[in-house]
Amino acid sequence: MFETALHEGITRAQDGLRQARREGLPHEATAYAARLLDLVDRARENGIDTTSWVDPELMTAALASAGDT
Repeated sequence: MFETALHEGITRAQDGLRQARREGLPHEATAYAARLLDLVDRARENGIDTTSWVDPELMTAALASAGDT
């Protein structure tokens, strides 16, 4: 149940980040990027591998948005 909810949250965060980037909405993109990073961190803390769930390009964008590059 937790893993399913986490996967769905990551999917929603990625969809939101894609849309915000496409529409040129930097504040929204930053918010979705932060959400994506938070969810990936939660997964990692719980031993869940999200490698196949997360688009590498979006993860790079999220990390850049957070200044973690």
